[in-house]
Amino acid sequence: MSPVKKKAVAKKGAAKKIVKPVKSPLYEVRRSKIQGRGAFAIATIRKGQRVDEYLGQRITHEEADRRYDDAEGRHHTFLFVLDDDTVLDARYGGSDARFINHSCDPNCETVIERGHIYIKAIKAIQPETELTYDYRYEWQDDHGPEDVRTYLCRCGSKKCRGTILRVPVYLRPTVKAWLAGDDVKKPRKPVRKPARTRKTTA
Repeated sequence: MSPVKKKAVAKKGAAKKIVKPVKSPLYEVRRSKIQGRGAFAIATIRKGQRVDEYLGQRITHEEADRRYDDAEGRHHTFLFVLDDDTVLDARYGGSDARFINHSCDPNCETVIERGHIYIKAIKAIQPETELTYDYRYEWQDDHGPEDVRTYLCRCGSKKCRGTILRVPVYLRPTVKAWLAGDDVKKPRKPVRKPARTRKTTA
C-alpha cells in the first residue's frame, strides 16, 4: 500500500502542506482499553452537543477500495462514507475524531449535515469518560463466520452484540452461534411480503 503522492510546487519544489485540523477542547487522545488509542472527555459534554467534525481527505469509493483491499483481511483504516460518491480518509488530514472507538452502547452518534460529518453526544458525558459511537459496519450477504470473527467487538458493554458489523435481525441467533465457535448454517434471507392495501368503500 503506497502513500498518496504529494504535488510538488513548480517554482519552489516544496511539497504541498496539509493543514492540521484544530483540536477539540472537549476531549483528548489516550490509550484505550477497547482498542489502540481512544478519545476521552476532558470537559463535561452536554447531551446533543457537537463534539467534533470527522475530517479527512475526500476520495471516491474506487480509490478507497484501491488503498485498502478487504481481501487482505481486517485492516485498520479511518474511512468514513459520506455519500454514494465520496469517502473521507482520515489517515490524510484527519481530525482526532478518527480515534473515537466503537461501542454497542455508545454515548455519541455521527450526523451528516450539508456534506460534513459531525460527532454529537447522545447523552451527558463526564470528564474521563471514553467517547464512542456505533460503527455499524455494513453487512454483506456473503459474510460468514470468519468475517464475523474478524470484526469482533471489544467494547465490553452489557449490550455488546459481539461484532462491529450491523447484523440483520434474522441473523442475530446465527451470528451469536458463530461467535461461540459453532459454524451453523446461515438461514435464508426472508422475503418481504408486499404491504396489503385496504379497500375503501365509496
